[in-house]
Amino acid sequence: MLQALHLVTALLVLAQVVLAAVNALVYEGNPVLAEAAVQAHLSFGATILVLTVLRFVCRLSLGVPALPDDMPPAARRAAQAVHASLYLLLLALPLSGYVKLAALGYEVVLFGVLALPVLPFDPALASAARDLHAAAAVLLGILLTGHIAAAVFHRRVFGQPVLRRMFPRMFPTRRNHEPADPGLAVSDRIGW
Repeated sequence: MLQALHLVTALLVLAQVVLAAVNALVYEGNPVLAEAAVQAHLSFGATILVLTVLRFVCRLSLGVPALPDDMPPAARRAAQAVHASLYLLLLALPLSGYVKLAALGYEVVLFGVLALPVLPFDPALASAARDLHAAAAVLLGILLTGHIAAAVFHRRVFGQPVLRRMFPRMFPTRRNHEPADPGLAVSDRIGW
């Protein structure tokens, strides 16, 4: 269940980046396409919010796959901090996106059917929400890049099955699952 939620969330976040880019690129020249991109962005953002809450509930009730036993304590703490930050950002982004529009009087309609309430007109709140949304988007990009790089690094350098932890069907157990020889140079462990 957690793996499916992880994959769907990752795909929706990727779609959000594409939709935001489409909106920015065609805003002046094609306002109809830009508006469609914004509406999809809002709807996908709400979906990410719901999925993130569901993922959090699943984590609390089902637990999470254990980190590799041989993962250093500092790396464990870093992984936990990044995961907590990712959850926070996946909550903050949709909420701040909604507030930045609703506080300016714009009606937010999800998937063309579910209208969210318009907030009292408050340009200062909308501006703060816009700034939070932009900063959170940049931070999410940085953390996701680090998250992916760390998973690949731990797999390639230390032989730790972190990708299998996220996607067990895509990365089945290897026959030769010994950690990399610590006596090898890093370049040898990476395979360069």
